[in-house]
Amino acid sequence: MPTFRRRTPRTLILSVFSLDAEPDSAGLFTPVSRREPHTKRGNARRCKSTRIGCVWAASVWMLASVIVPDLAWSNEPKPETVKTFEHYRAATEARMDADRSVGHFLYFERYSEERRREIEEQLKRGEFYFEQLHTLDQGKHISPPGGLIHHWMGMAFLPKVSLRQIKTVLEDYVSERDNYYPDVRQSRLISQNGNEREVFLQFYSKTMVTAVFNVNFVSVTKDYSATQTQVRACSTRVAEVEGFGTPSEHELKPEDSHGYLWGLCTWWHVEEKDGGTYIQVEAIELSRTVPWLLAWIVDPIIRNVPRTFLSHLLLETRKAVNKKLPQE
Repeated sequence: MPTFRRRTPRTLILSVFSLDAEPDSAGLFTPVSRREPHTKRGNARRCKSTRIGCVWAASVWMLASVIVPDLAWSNEPKPETVKTFEHYRAATEARMDADRSVGHFLYFERYSEERRREIEEQLKRGEFYFEQLHTLDQGKHISPPGGLIHHWMGMAFLPKVSLRQIKTVLEDYVSERDNYYPDVRQSRLISQNGNEREVFLQFYSKTMVTAVFNVNFVSVTKDYSATQTQVRACSTRVAEVEGFGTPSEHELKPEDSHGYLWGLCTWWHVEEKDGGTYIQVEAIELSRTVPWLLAWIVDPIIRNVPRTFLSHLLLETRKAVNKKLPQE
């Protein structure tokens, strides 16, 4: 029998994304990312207070938790859910390898010359490019039972910046807390063996409620050439934290977690060319499913929150790189 847990009802709040939404003329909250182009000014405005990407699904589920009493199934992922996510990850990496074999290191290079030129011009204006992706298995969608996979890609172009300077930031896990604070509260390099690293990060997100996660990653850097590098980081352990910042702070057991975040992988593709360096981050994340009663509210947010997350991540990475550049 599935187990039920009933938690204390909470008050309905229309905008859980208070830092990423603004009221329109009707008094409703519309995500800023829908209404403002991704220019330097727009990105800076949206990202005054960043939200690191590993918790975009947490935001979705926190919305659900403030709308209704949390009468929920036990939130530990089933083995078949985790297995399907791993299959999705492997299929995604196989697609990347196939793309690179035909000269498509960056995702937009698969498009027509006209479309590639449009994206390049957008990036060189200092804007970001985003796209929601779906990895298929022989033309069919890969759907984990009891889970959701969120898959997005974002790109930026940093003029007069080298690949080496980008790698210095991406591989500096000790400084993740400084580069991405307050969203990263702890960062540690546990071990390193050549280009493989074991890393610990503690992610923090506060909207109407606080969500904190302790996450262990294995990060692997692959230098394909002097101008092309991939940095892959996949979670090996995710634990939700309760009582953050108090003497009673502790990790929840998997069966007691909310299911905001079950797994995460990111791939940075970095290529130096055209007088600068392109940075592309592709991310897949696994969370629990959305109750059908809430789908009409939550589904639009699911489509927009990952985009905002990638905007934050690219912006803060760009800022961290610029801080390390020699001052003219």
